[in-house]
Amino acid sequence: MSIDPTTAQLSRRRFVQGSLMAALLGGTALATSSCSTSTAAGGGGGAKTLSFLSWDTQTVMQPVLDLFKQQTGFDVSASYAPPVAQYVSTLQTRLQSGTAPDVFILTAEDKQIVPGGFVKDLSGQSSLSVMNSANKDFMTVDGKVYGLSISSWAGGIMYNKALLAKVGASSLPDSWDGFLELCAALKAKGITPYYDAAKEGNFMSLWGLLGGYFADHGGFPDQDIFAGKTTFADTWTEPFVAYCKLYTQGLTPQSILGLTGDQVVSEFANSRVAMFGAGTWNVPTVQKSAPDLSFDTGAIPGFNKGTTYWTGAASPGFAVNAKAKNPEAALKFLEFMASLDGAKVYGTSSGAITTTSNYTPTVPAALTNQAAGARSGKIYLPVVAWPRHSNDLNTELTTQLQQMIQGSVKPQDIPAALDKKLKQLDGK
Repeated sequence: MSIDPTTAQLSRRRFVQGSLMAALLGGTALATSSCSTSTAAGGGGGAKTLSFLSWDTQTVMQPVLDLFKQQTGFDVSASYAPPVAQYVSTLQTRLQSGTAPDVFILTAEDKQIVPGGFVKDLSGQSSLSVMNSANKDFMTVDGKVYGLSISSWAGGIMYNKALLAKVGASSLPDSWDGFLELCAALKAKGITPYYDAAKEGNFMSLWGLLGGYFADHGGFPDQDIFAGKTTFADTWTEPFVAYCKLYTQGLTPQSILGLTGDQVVSEFANSRVAMFGAGTWNVPTVQKSAPDLSFDTGAIPGFNKGTTYWTGAASPGFAVNAKAKNPEAALKFLEFMASLDGAKVYGTSSGAITTTSNYTPTVPAALTNQAAGARSGKIYLPVVAWPRHSNDLNTELTTQLQQMIQGSVKPQDIPAALDKKLKQLDGK
């Protein structure tokens, strides 16, 4: 089975534009209409009918629901709401009015409703046994698991093999200092080394650099920062300043702020930049724009040698209404989604990189490294790890980084600015 890269492209583009910019977690869903209702396999009510709210489209979910019906005998009354804001609003309205479905998608934003008792604690359910540790961590609140997440995405650094060969490199270094040296060598040859889509707030290599640093320095600090036990300044400054050397050393030009994400991809496809921060969604565009271009994508070099990491996140999970009218069918649905057949049919219809331990999807060669990265669980995206104010903090971070690129803000001052913004948002 293969993943459709076109679907993946659209899905992850929505993620970047939605999640990084709006601090919401993305999955595989695509918006096609306002909230609508359909019935899978003839169901519509009764003891053998499961109700389900999806943010994946009906096109994605229909094959999944049909196979579920075939294997279990349960009908599904499915409704669909496009991500992200409309889905979140629809779910929360239905939960508060007592009309929520048996099963729904639990997003990063929706995790805030967990303390309200709306979501069933799934800890100990057999369906969770196949879930990747990164997905399980994402679905965990206060030590309990509230959703079944079966896919993830990963982004790294896409590189032009021919341009790297001009400085004697055949792949990416495994340390950030080595990466900066590679960039300097390319610049010395008159080749623009590296772009992140800074205009759109997509600092792809920063997120992975932070992830590798935290994994190598005792763990991820997000919860402790928001609990007041540590600060952005204490935990972010060292890797953050290292990332900013791309700009302070002139390896990435200030003019990057004038390029959209699509223009960054175009610059790469036309060999005008050697590397850029890329996700799986960029692969089809590059292949279509430059069919003869030889390229690959690697993990983001680590702050310390050998600590490479990927930017990425687990996809939203399937969750059960704490007051489900058909809890038996709800749990049966999660068991199905965690099964080999469930993961396979969902991966095929959605283009998602599934991460369950019982099924390994086959992906196009150009996506091999990213798929391995997603399935490794070595993925990090701070905006989805922040428990509150993620949108406002991400906006502040983007603004500060853009000002740093323009030379008006010092890199070492930006983590402290995030601390100040968090206190302001908390009303302290």
